Amino acid sequence: MRELVVSIAAQAEIDDILWFSETRHGSEAARRYRLLLNRAFSDLLHDPAPPTSRSDEVGDLRLYSLQIVARRLKAGDVVKAPPHVVVYRFDDSLVEIVRVLHAAMDLPQQLADMGG
Repeated sequence: MRELVVSIAAQAEIDDILWFSETRHGSEAARRYRLLLNRAFSDLLHDPAPPTSRSDEVGDLRLYSLQIVARRLKAGDVVKAPPHVVVYRFDDSLVEIVRVLHAAMDLPQQLADMGG
């Protein structure tokens, strides 16, 4: 089984996303977004190269949209149109969550300093 590693930058982004979600939409919304992120990380540990991830324009990094994960949540846990993507890389021993970014960002530019 692979190990999940979350970079310092990704953890800071997750903290910001959850803080914003709670501040803007309430604690229940933040709980649902945390569940969504956890489900995405679990998915990637189980299958780090799903056909729904992509790697164009970001080198060895892959992108996994939270919108894909949101479609599979049960009714009480739904997050409508989550705008973030999980940026990650993997090998035989680990899945590294490198960043969690808003999909509207210029991702290649944001990831240029990461070898992406």
